[in-house]
Amino acid sequence: MVLLAALLLLLLAALAWGLARLGFAPVKGYVDGLAPDGAVETYSPAFHERVRGNLRALAAGCAGVAGLLLAGGRLLARSLPRDGMQRGALWADLRRALVKLHKRTSRTHKLFVAGIIAVGAVLRLVQLQAPIIYDEAFTYVYYAVRPLAVIVSDYSYPNNQVLHTILVKLSTAVFGVHLWSLRLPALLAGILAMPLAYLFVRAHFNRYIALLMLAFVASSGALIEYSALGRGYSIVWCMLLLGWLAGRHFAKTNALGSALAVAVVNALGMWTVTTMLYAAVACYLWLLLHLMVSYDTTLAKRLKRLALSFGVFVVLTAALYMPVIVVHGLGQLFHHPTMGDNSWEVFSATHQDRAFDLYAYFNDTAATWISLLGMAGMVYAAYISSKFRLLLVAMVAGAVPIVIAQRLVAPPRVWTYTLFVLHLSSAIALFYLLKLVQETLVPSLSKRLRTSVTALVVLAGLSYTGMRGIHDRIERFPEAALATEHFRGALGPADRVMVEFPWEAPVEFHFMDRGIPIDALYRTPASGAAVYVLVSPAREQTFDGVLLHHRFRTDQLREPTKVKDWKRLEIWRATVR
Repeated sequence: MVLLAALLLLLLAALAWGLARLGFAPVKGYVDGLAPDGAVETYSPAFHERVRGNLRALAAGCAGVAGLLLAGGRLLARSLPRDGMQRGALWADLRRALVKLHKRTSRTHKLFVAGIIAVGAVLRLVQLQAPIIYDEAFTYVYYAVRPLAVIVSDYSYPNNQVLHTILVKLSTAVFGVHLWSLRLPALLAGILAMPLAYLFVRAHFNRYIALLMLAFVASSGALIEYSALGRGYSIVWCMLLLGWLAGRHFAKTNALGSALAVAVVNALGMWTVTTMLYAAVACYLWLLLHLMVSYDTTLAKRLKRLALSFGVFVVLTAALYMPVIVVHGLGQLFHHPTMGDNSWEVFSATHQDRAFDLYAYFNDTAATWISLLGMAGMVYAAYISSKFRLLLVAMVAGAVPIVIAQRLVAPPRVWTYTLFVLHLSSAIALFYLLKLVQETLVPSLSKRLRTSVTALVVLAGLSYTGMRGIHDRIERFPEAALATEHFRGALGPADRVMVEFPWEAPVEFHFMDRGIPIDALYRTPASGAAVYVLVSPAREQTFDGVLLHHRFRTDQLREPTKVKDWKRLEIWRATVR
């Protein structure tokens, strides 16, 4: 194994050295050929030299590590832990756990769980039909259509959530370019998060808290919204929950396989969205606290395995992001230039407002009184349950120091993963509240009945407030689809369409969706050809301004006429002189 790793590193070193020898002209020609307009202005000679320097450093580093592995391989192999490495042990334990779960669960409970998941899936499928947003359109037209080598290395914009982009590329290649195929990876991950949440809570708490938790997750407005958008946040949720499940198995067994599984799923989450760092650190802090509380004589051995897992997580994340680091540097991953100034002055002036934005988002996707009850439930759950307390402490400790170090409070969508902890607190609080009601008011009320009825109430109530709360919350572009539909019958082979931010990505996506050549958005129109100009008065755009953006003048056209007028978008048609 050590020899194989050394050989792979030497192969990577040779590849990096070969790429470092490429000149500016061929690379610039290749990059320009990928751009729809045939020019990437940001790829300059200085940028190229910086990339070549990074490639040479990578080659030297890989060769050096390979040499160390070859020199000390035998010593390293002897130092690696061998117990608990039985092949397939983790999968065998998983199969046994699922069989045990199946036998210990009544048919009625199974049907109830399946029904809640089905309702949650339907809510997400309904939201799947909503018009496109800018970020998901930009992800597809700027990244997912590119070759795989570009996807894994180009982080010019944080819209490239690499693993999600690769899955979108695969989905649209298999099913064609459609709005639903763009959103399919996120949708499947959002649906998968429901049973994963149930399984973790059932294993770590009990079936009744798990059922209540499932009802909250299935009907949560924010989770529904981002399960039906072409973004990678729902994949992060799945990796978080898989990390919890693998982490719980590791805490109980100290198995090396589950320790490595924790590292792999967290690294894949990082490869999706770099802000997975908050959740990944929280996962490892939770495991650290859980081990310290639960074990004494075997603690040192378990902590060594945990440290090994964390080291593998760091190395694997670095390996996955190595192409991006070579091209853009490490800093761009954790504070992208598009995110604005992150000085202490700006952070001090804005962190309270951005934190309130998060509260407002969670509040808007539910209701104020629900948010207040949820906060009360979180306090009570932290008081009554030591297991939940560890998760809550880890979540806070995993986020706050990193936010301070970055000097940036991320947008609300980044923090949707915290809802799995917050909804858990609500489920715990409700479970004990129902227990109190039974003991003091209705002794005949069974645990199964009270939990089932409450889960149905939560599912119905939060589904209503959640779906209403996310309606028209994010700016969407339905007129982009309408405009594209108009062009299907009106656009000639030499005509040009001009559009400005933020309509360019949604329009380009719908061109691909409808099978219209995107060359119409970039070609130079000949004399007599028609020019269609999309103007958004709501964005303070004008006919002349859009022309100027595309380096066109009004006197180059004749007979400008408005042919379509929707709520936020107009289409003007003119003829080139």
